[in-house]
Amino acid sequence: MSGERGEVRDVVAEQTKSARTEAELKDAARRLLVRKGYAETKISDITTEAGKAVGSFYRYFADKDALLRALAEDFEEALHAHVVAHMGHTHEIATTADVRRHVEAFWGTYVEHLPVMVGVFQAAVMSEDFRRIHHRLRERQVGVWTQHVRETRLPVARTEEGARIAALALVCMLEYFCYHHFAENEERGSDEHAIATLTDLIAGGLLGTPPAG
Repeated sequence: MSGERGEVRDVVAEQTKSARTEAELKDAARRLLVRKGYAETKISDITTEAGKAVGSFYRYFADKDALLRALAEDFEEALHAHVVAHMGHTHEIATTADVRRHVEAFWGTYVEHLPVMVGVFQAAVMSEDFRRIHHRLRERQVGVWTQHVRETRLPVARTEEGARIAALALVCMLEYFCYHHFAENEERGSDEHAIATLTDLIAGGLLGTPPAG
C-alpha cells in the first residue's frame, strides 16, 4: 500500500513540475512578445528567457505558432470568465453602468493578455492560420454584442444582419483602440479617461444615453 501511495505522489509531483514548466515557457513568451515582437522571437529566446533547455520546449509545443495558439486560447477563456465575473451569465446591458462593466471587462483582460493580443495581431498579417484565430477572437465578441444590439430599439436592430454589422463596428473600435492605446501610443492618456470615453460612445449609441459629466 505504501508503495502505491509513493507512486501516486511521484505522478502528482511530475504533473506539477510539468504544469509549472509549461507556465514558465508561456510567461517567457509573453515577456518576449512585448520586448521583441512575434516575428523576432525565436524558440531559443523563449527557452533562454525561461531558464530551460531548448529541447524542453518541444515537450509542450510543436513550434512557436503552437505556443501562440495556446496563449490565444488562454485569452479566450480569461475574457469569458472576466465578463461573467463582472456581469453574470446573462450579460444584460440595460444601463450605462452595464456598458461600463463590459468595457472594463474587455479592457482589463486585454491589458492582462496584451502580449498575446499583440502577438496574434502581428502574426495574422503573416499567417492565414493566425488570421483565422484573430477572426475567431473577434467573432466571439461580435456574437455577444449582436445580442445586445438586438435588445435595443435602434433601427439597425430590426434585422440580424443590421445588428451584426453594428456589433462588428463596436468590437473593432474596442479592439483596435486597445491595441493603439497600449502598443502604438507612447504618450497615451489615463486608462480611466479612455474607459469613460468608450463607455460614453457605446452607451450613447446603444441606449441613447448622453455623455456623463
